[in-house]
Amino acid sequence: MEETNHVSNEEGRIVVVKAIDLINKVKEEPEPSFLWKGIPEGSTGLITGVGKTGKTTFAENLAISLSVGKKEFFGFPMDGVPRKSLFINLEESYRVKSRRNIRQIASLTPAELDLFASNYLSTPLDFPQYLNTENDWELMRNYIIASEAEVVFIDSLGHMCIGEIEKSLIAQNFTKTFKEYLGNLNKTLIIVHHMTKGSDKPIDQDSIAGSRFIAQEFDYAYGLAHVPRATGGSYACLLYNKYIEKDDTTSYLYKMSNDGWVEYLSTENKYNLYKDSRIDGRANSTNNDLIYKYVKSKASQGSQTITSQEFMENFVSNNTMSKDTLYKKIGHQIQDGLIERKEGNEGVYKINLGTGNGERK
Repeated sequence: MEETNHVSNEEGRIVVVKAIDLINKVKEEPEPSFLWKGIPEGSTGLITGVGKTGKTTFAENLAISLSVGKKEFFGFPMDGVPRKSLFINLEESYRVKSRRNIRQIASLTPAELDLFASNYLSTPLDFPQYLNTENDWELMRNYIIASEAEVVFIDSLGHMCIGEIEKSLIAQNFTKTFKEYLGNLNKTLIIVHHMTKGSDKPIDQDSIAGSRFIAQEFDYAYGLAHVPRATGGSYACLLYNKYIEKDDTTSYLYKMSNDGWVEYLSTENKYNLYKDSRIDGRANSTNNDLIYKYVKSKASQGSQTITSQEFMENFVSNNTMSKDTLYKKIGHQIQDGLIERKEGNEGVYKINLGTGNGERK
């Protein structure tokens, strides 16, 4: 695309803009409507999460809800106005996404099905899966314009970026290209993205892949993560939002229903979900429990010591955990008094169970 000079006038002179002129311009514009929970019309944001948390399904559910004019999604109100929504899935084949859509629309009313047929748009079979060239970006831009969609979902950012988004130069090039081709379309753009972190501690803005630059260019981000408990589960939370007050603590637990919809379950403090985990990322309770049970079984057999080699054979050789993780867990057991290093014997640990120490904390 050709670059336009927005700084100079027709005579080539620099035009200095007063802030009051921009304020008055905004006052003359209509107030934007919020489509859903802090997402205003014309904004650009992210639905991001760790693997297998249902990012695509969550985005599809929101897109379908917008297209049929639902008055509620995921426990939060919507204005009930049907909006033409375009879902560009760069990752999956048409068979995979269409079979999921079949389940999703099965619960719609006849009136909603008619609206879905008119307002929920997709892409042709030969649409590029990766945006590798300027022609690919130009095609996407033109397709979005031709669709006349009000809301556009793109899955995912990784297929729009050549290289590792965590690298600053690549992230900068992506955001520049994104703005150049899609930033001036006056559409609501919602991009599905992934996280590089999220298992050992509560997810936040820094969990987003390429967060150093990506978060600066998008107006908001909602994150999805796994609940670090033996019972499993997933939760969603607001990572940041430039339009509404930030909520650092609230998480919304959910499950995936058989009909392909995200089902809201309950609300809980995000940090309470990690009470059984080491928030500093050192460990979670599952691996600690495994080691505790192993030490307890050795003690019940009359053993007074355990060697590093025994730990390795029981937890690393069978891929239960990595060597690095194992030694971090051993450190936790020493802190809890379950075992202690035996002086003069490197790699040998004394078992304290049954001696009055070693009670679990």
